[in-house]
Amino acid sequence: MDTINDEILKMSHPYFSERKATPDTIREFIEMMKRGYGDTLVDETWLFNKLESIHSVSIGTVTMLDDMTNHVEWFNPATNTATKRELSWHFWDHYKDYLTIVKGWSPKIVDSVDGFSSEILSRIEDPQRQEKWDRRGMVMGSVQSGKTANYTALITKAADAGYKLFIVMAGVHNSLRSQTQSRLNEEFLGYDLDKVQKLTGGERRIGVRRLHEDHRSVYTLTSSNEMGDFKTAIASQSGIFPSNEAPPIILVIKKHTTILKNVISWAKSIDSKVDHTGRIFIPALPVLIIDDECDYASVNTKKMELDDNTGRPIEEWDPTKTNQLIRELLSLFDESAYVGYTATPYANIFIHKDQPHEKYGDDIFPRSFIISLPQPSNYLGPDILFGLEDDTNRGIDGVEPLPLIRSVEDHDNNIPDKHDRTLVIEALPESMKHAIKSFLLSCAARSIRKEGIPHNSMLIHVTRFVDVQRQVNQLVEKELRHLAARIMSGEELDDFRDIWENDYLPATRDMINLDFHDAVEHSWKEIVDQLHQTTRVVKVKLINGTAKDSLDYKDAEIESSYRIQNGENIPWEEKGISVIVIGGDKLSRGLTLEGLSISYYLRATKMYDTLMQMGRWFGYREGYNDLCRIYMTDELFSWYRHIAGATKELKEEIDLMSTMGLTPTEFGLKVRSHPGRLVVTSAAKSRNATEIELSYSGRISETIVFDKKHIENNLHTLRELVKEIGRPCDKEYEPSKPRYHWKNIPANVILNFLRKYRLNDSTIRLVKPHVLARYIEQQNKNEELIEWDVVIVSKSGTEHSVEIGGNNITCGIRKASKVSNDSITIKRLVNPPDEHLDMSEDEMKVANQFFKSNENIKTLEIAVRHIRPQNRGLLLIYMIEGDDKAGNKYGTKGEEVVGFAISFPTSENAIPIEYVVNTVYMDEDEHYA
Repeated sequence: MDTINDEILKMSHPYFSERKATPDTIREFIEMMKRGYGDTLVDETWLFNKLESIHSVSIGTVTMLDDMTNHVEWFNPATNTATKRELSWHFWDHYKDYLTIVKGWSPKIVDSVDGFSSEILSRIEDPQRQEKWDRRGMVMGSVQSGKTANYTALITKAADAGYKLFIVMAGVHNSLRSQTQSRLNEEFLGYDLDKVQKLTGGERRIGVRRLHEDHRSVYTLTSSNEMGDFKTAIASQSGIFPSNEAPPIILVIKKHTTILKNVISWAKSIDSKVDHTGRIFIPALPVLIIDDECDYASVNTKKMELDDNTGRPIEEWDPTKTNQLIRELLSLFDESAYVGYTATPYANIFIHKDQPHEKYGDDIFPRSFIISLPQPSNYLGPDILFGLEDDTNRGIDGVEPLPLIRSVEDHDNNIPDKHDRTLVIEALPESMKHAIKSFLLSCAARSIRKEGIPHNSMLIHVTRFVDVQRQVNQLVEKELRHLAARIMSGEELDDFRDIWENDYLPATRDMINLDFHDAVEHSWKEIVDQLHQTTRVVKVKLINGTAKDSLDYKDAEIESSYRIQNGENIPWEEKGISVIVIGGDKLSRGLTLEGLSISYYLRATKMYDTLMQMGRWFGYREGYNDLCRIYMTDELFSWYRHIAGATKELKEEIDLMSTMGLTPTEFGLKVRSHPGRLVVTSAAKSRNATEIELSYSGRISETIVFDKKHIENNLHTLRELVKEIGRPCDKEYEPSKPRYHWKNIPANVILNFLRKYRLNDSTIRLVKPHVLARYIEQQNKNEELIEWDVVIVSKSGTEHSVEIGGNNITCGIRKASKVSNDSITIKRLVNPPDEHLDMSEDEMKVANQFFKSNENIKTLEIAVRHIRPQNRGLLLIYMIEGDDKAGNKYGTKGEEVVGFAISFPTSENAIPIEYVVNTVYMDEDEHYA
């Protein structure tokens, strides 16, 4: 029956490639299958859910920023053809078949990979172009979203087009490099001597070469062995060198200085020339360099990575040297294309667009193109998992998180947030034991469903120190043995049953209500009957720079395939591996944990890019979405939720920049100029001081956290402001809409107010009055922000008012998210329409028209900032009171809270303002001991 239903699934692909998958068309297809196979052999309910899950996936379009300088158009992605010569697909056709037949991807997904990779191919150069060229681009995806599939498609198409040398830089760890090589062996080369011979005794053909006996040769000088990185001696002995007459060559290497130096030395021995300046170059050999995780190690920074054991700098891994060597490698070739891939592109966008270095050439800023890949609807990203905070300022509607997050509150006595390598762990937190039990339950349920890939993984990421990781590994092994003994003995498993019936089943029902079609309820009896079989194969592995363990997913697949070929009937749980993975930094970048269902994560950092990369739980979980769990602290949850909004904003910025037709260079400047975020990334955080640039062009900056000890000062500062203005309001006071409005106020009055206003030191990064003042001063030099509207926003009524300069100001009500002994925190100070108060009737007409005609302008307030004259700013002032959910009041008589907001017009001349923080600040920010 399973075989029949699997056959029906395969038949559904061509059927639904020609018609839309709706409940009605799916039922029609199932009825047609029932007539062919018989009612009893077709599992109608399972098929309906599966077909709806597969064929209802929607995929958006790519967003592109282009600079076509020195680019010659040669390929049309709309027709998938070269425009000036013949181009036939070979490697790409074979890879496409592999995705469809072996991986079982739907035609819709394969078509999207085809279309997106063709867009990128059209932006690198024609390898047959007979002159010097150099293209630099970046592709932005999402964490664990299929970036490798995209660049594999690009490589296959580039090979068909005539590129002869491919260099894939796959992170800085052996494990990721090995994993990437294994995938490319399967999907591009078609052989892997190291693994296949070891496991099967000599079988050569794998992946695409097994599907197509005519698969053309591809050479490689690296292997999937953990130690199979590029070695000069092996390369020299092989006698293999790239040329336009020979098969293509691919190298999969780490971003380590020694490796890069060896590759450069080898490349120079190919057929290099020397020009009149003494520059060594290689003519007429088109090279494509793929930089996986291009925001990591590749970016030019002075930071030295520290050895976790010695605490001393690692000489071998100096990102500055790595950056120089990548640039040197690119400058060797007269015909080169560089494409970086990342889910966290902040550092790349912040690369300084400087003059070419005499020896190393241009920096690797993606000056030619930036492409943002859309997320398919079945991708579990941060906005889906953690939800979104409602943000009217950016036009973001609130989204509730999925019911898969579990709060960790008991770890501090065992694994405190701040610790060092000397920490001794006596016992695991109960929450981690709970997570391990959840993993065993998820393995059992997945074995019943037999959906998706047969691997099961659990991630435990609680420390960066390898000595502490070893202790966690030992305690997890001990706990697993204890649980396995209980399960094998047949004793009552009331604690497991409680988790299943009071956690899993309610979560599954919630996921079903959220239209997750793969969510299926299982009885406790089904689960307990399966636990014995699945628990016995679970292993624990320690993955770090010193451990010898490796994640052998591919080994298990090759071995099971070999056993099936020999006629064995293998249980589903033996077709893959089930593993609890414990580690730190090696698990944070690029490495895929296949079949990841349970994550226990305590590592804290306030860097957006680091947090996102540590999120191995993002990705595709077809067949077991409801069986996934993430155990983390409430603080980490709030950070991820915040970053989800920031990531959404970044993608919207790209959409807007694309609509405006800006180049990558212009986009980079725009991103650098955005204020108001937590630390996103820093290219110089190991120096004694770190410079961070801020600009407020087209932004509103408002106070939302107030220090109680500054209440009296800020009320006095407001009185001083009104006194300095020194005249009655310029607009008539309306009792129904009480506003005290002055126009044409000189900038120095605003600057005096900002310099006197005080905020809590811990929240000063959100709104920094003296940085705002410096920004205004800089813009004044360009005759911008030289005159201001000042509006004190009052409230109708006389409940609670304060006399300020002869004006009766009534406090507005703002609900507080928290009122403590020291501070008050609110979600928003500004009522969005208040940003319109300085606008004339004609200006508002233009703003409304601009808003309606630009779909990427999400709110009218953003449109107002675009239309407001650059010489004018708006200062909004509020007096507020209220309480929080617990009933704690603030802003009562004598303790009135004064808040302010500044709405800035957009400016092409916005000059980023720098402020400096020391290493103590950064150490605390990273949350490391």
